[in-house]
Amino acid sequence: MTVQAAPRTVRPSLPRAALLVGAAALLALPLLMGGYPLYLATEAVCWAIAAAALDLLVGYLGLTPLGHIAMWGLGGYVAALLTRAGVPLPLTLAAAALIASAYSALTAPLALRAGGIFFLMITLAFAQMLESLAGKWTAVTGGTDGMTFTPVLSGPPLYVLSTAALALTLWLLTRLTRSPFGRVLEAIRQNEPRARALGYPVFAYKYGAVLIASAFIGLAGALGAMHRGIVTPTDLFWLQSAVLLIMVLLGGARSLWGPVLGALLYTVLQAVVSSHTDLWAGLVGLLLIALVLTGRGGLWSLVSGRKA
Repeated sequence: MTVQAAPRTVRPSLPRAALLVGAAALLALPLLMGGYPLYLATEAVCWAIAAAALDLLVGYLGLTPLGHIAMWGLGGYVAALLTRAGVPLPLTLAAAALIASAYSALTAPLALRAGGIFFLMITLAFAQMLESLAGKWTAVTGGTDGMTFTPVLSGPPLYVLSTAALALTLWLLTRLTRSPFGRVLEAIRQNEPRARALGYPVFAYKYGAVLIASAFIGLAGALGAMHRGIVTPTDLFWLQSAVLLIMVLLGGARSLWGPVLGALLYTVLQAVVSSHTDLWAGLVGLLLIALVLTGRGGLWSLVSGRKA
């Protein structure tokens, strides 16, 4: 007598193809609507690039900086200065990414050597120094009035470029996290002493991850400055670092797509709810508390059906 095995129960989850189609449709919608929805979508996409890059540090490496907005602001100032000088757009974006990464190349060693809570504080201190410099170096940055400029692209072309940059960012970071380099970052996050005992140069891996994330955040800052047509010392203020960190946590760390979702939701909430009440930040706080109580996977875990 042959006994047939009982069929396995498969937990339903949203197919990846459906997620990609839904994301593509969502990104295409602002082009059809135009006006303020297009402006808001461009803003959200720029933040999404930075949030996905920050997730490489927060989610995959276990580092929590509070001065990462410095790279965003640097990218914006570089974009403004080079656009005013007539530098072509591709070179401007590349320079913004490189200079943001160079800033981290100089400041990250001290912060990484300190480690722990001191990493957070040192990155914050460097960012505050940069904000002070931007506010006082009036001849170059325009001081507290900021620096206005006429972007090479605006409207739908800039949105398409920003969306393409987001897609490229997600593709590159996904490949990176699935590579041997990404596996070592995961090992460092889970047990740094063991990774060091196995012979991995932990500091070098951390340093490399910080430089990579900084380049993408600088690129996002450049696109954000082009979107607004102005860059000010406020773009370097530490509270903006907290906003970017909230986007990562809201969407869900260690997923890359999660921070993108968090950036989109945060931007929409800020724009829509703040027009009706000044307590919109409280709504974001309640949403974060609810996500913490139900699990650490963020909104992405609810959408994709995956656990953190």
